[in-house]
Amino acid sequence: MLTKKSAQRLALGCAAALAIASTAAAQGHDGDYAGVLKVPNGQQLHLVLHLKTTGAETDAVLDSVDQGASIPASAVKMDGDKISILFLAIGGELEGAFAPEGKTFNGTFTQGLAMPLTLTRTEAAPAKP
Repeated sequence: MLTKKSAQRLALGCAAALAIASTAAAQGHDGDYAGVLKVPNGQQLHLVLHLKTTGAETDAVLDSVDQGASIPASAVKMDGDKISILFLAIGGELEGAFAPEGKTFNGTFTQGLAMPLTLTRTEAAPAKP
């Protein structure tokens, strides 16, 4: 039978383990991911997403290689393999999930219109085509 103090310790231990696991999962996705966003007007934009986790905070920056733009995220929310990134500066949002092997991200980039986007982990940001 658990005493009240033992139950509190168990609850605190579980909460700490969850926080550590969440941070470890986020750090497992740190790196650069590249892909091509196909815009409905036929234009293609080469994008590179940079993710970095420090402590419990994940930062993201989205580079639009063809446009020479680098957009820092306003907010990043991670939940296991799922991620939601808000880019207030451009009125955009990237939502989706990492594949179990961790090498690809499948999601939707929304900026007025919702457009499918697949990003693949890359060692270094690709050069402009």
